Amino acid sequence: MTGAESLGLALTQLHLACGRIASGARAIAEAHRFGVPEGPHDELWTEEYHREAVHVYGESLPRSYQRDIASLFSHGIDALAEMTIPTLLAEDCLIVGGYMRNACAAIVTWLDAEPGGLEAPEPAEPPEIDDHTPVVIHFDRLAALATRAGACRLEQAAVAVQHHVGAPPAPALDDGQRRLLQGVASGRPIVDLAAEFGYSRSSMYRELSKLWKALGVSDRAHAIRKAAKEGLLD
Repeated sequence: MTGAESLGLALTQLHLACGRIASGARAIAEAHRFGVPEGPHDELWTEEYHREAVHVYGESLPRSYQRDIASLFSHGIDALAEMTIPTLLAEDCLIVGGYMRNACAAIVTWLDAEPGGLEAPEPAEPPEIDDHTPVVIHFDRLAALATRAGACRLEQAAVAVQHHVGAPPAPALDDGQRRLLQGVASGRPIVDLAAEFGYSRSSMYRELSKLWKALGVSDRAHAIRKAAKEGLLD
């Protein structure tokens, strides 16, 4: 991979990371709007906030997902380090960079403290592979840690950086990934796709995770929307 390709991949990851950060901050602000009392943290990008928030994520998200988020944020940090940052965007980049850095550190520390450490194997059928079991983040509990103004400022910063980075280019998929994407878009159950492609159920989900990463999305619905927008289903 050339230097330009490497930077392009990092910027794509930064774009995705900013989207994740913005949507999470928006959900926290919405929780406040619906009556969740505000918490003490006015700056959601600090180490102090993430030391508490990581326990909420730990109760909500599977270990594999948290490892992926830590990896995503790590790539985002690398991209920020390579960017030429306009003066007007400097504070926003500091906020987004601080959020990713402290979230990544908190996740790694939390996972490392768990039995088995960072490399503990996943169960044969982890909860996230059930199409009917949504991954739920307790945004009400995160909201109880933060102020609404802080959540809004974080969202504003993430949106600004994402806009500056620009939309990532259409992903390059190999033939197998394109066929898998077509199958996903058809709406067929995952177990049927696994049988068609010759995968076990757990292997099928690993392949889907790779496909989501290649597309820069986090789930099936977003994959289909992006594929349609980018003309990948034609």
